[in-house]
Amino acid sequence: MKENSKKDSMICPCCGKIRPISAMECRECGARQIGDPLAPPDVLLPRLGLSFAALACVSLVVMIFLIVWIFSNDMKVGRVLLFGVLGDGTEFSKSLLKADPKLPVYRIFAFDAYRLAFPMSAVLIPLSVLGGRLGRRAMRKAKVDPAQFGGFSLARISVVLSACLIVIFGTATIASVPDALERGRAKHIAATSAVMYAMHYEALQKYYREYGSYPAELTDVSRVNVESAPPNDYWENSFSYSPVGGVIASRGSTPSFSGYKLVSAGADGKFGTADDITMIDGIIVDSKPDNEASSLPSAPEKPRP
Repeated sequence: MKENSKKDSMICPCCGKIRPISAMECRECGARQIGDPLAPPDVLLPRLGLSFAALACVSLVVMIFLIVWIFSNDMKVGRVLLFGVLGDGTEFSKSLLKADPKLPVYRIFAFDAYRLAFPMSAVLIPLSVLGGRLGRRAMRKAKVDPAQFGGFSLARISVVLSACLIVIFGTATIASVPDALERGRAKHIAATSAVMYAMHYEALQKYYREYGSYPAELTDVSRVNVESAPPNDYWENSFSYSPVGGVIASRGSTPSFSGYKLVSAGADGKFGTADDITMIDGIIVDSKPDNEASSLPSAPEKPRP
């Protein structure tokens, strides 16, 4: 019944309503038929949209990476490629060589690519996954209904390329995580050291020039500068301050301190550990944890004569 209705009826191109093929006029809108309906095509071409979409994702990943790789880092890779293509006989090549005489010996392309893979993986890995998913979907549809959906080989190539890109960028990301953590730790230490140097020059040294001694407490720096309240380190922990070299000129007088020790507890927030940042009299020094210092073997005693 359904097959007969499809053969005996058609959609009116004017109003979109169903009308009998045999009728010369649409009862809904009055449109008149001026010819026989078009016959269906003898050959139906399969759809290739999913396969081309998968290949487009893979191509987009490669193009984005190549563009950034060539034009980043002061366009060093691009200039080297231009110099290699044009040679050293043109005026443009000579200007490039004059600006950077080391262009002919620049060969660290792999390092530049590795350095870029980690920050760009946040965008390129999802695009690669999307290309792989589209390719797998196109392969399934082509297997189930090859007459309606084609591009099986194209979809398979896209899936393989997507998997390779995921492996490449994933490996580069995993390998770059320790370096990224170490760079972040170095930035945190540098930020804390900058705060400590600022405290030394803007508060502690000013107090010393004013009173001839370093303060007994870190909060005493407010005497010379109301706004120089003791700040915290990068991890929002308070500094440990202790004056050294105290001398009492006379009975009842205030002790005078010729030096000080300023310590940040570091990332773990605990004093006396390996990540402490120590400043002594305005100089950052290498600090060892107290338990490590106490565990060091003492020098052997000299035999008495």
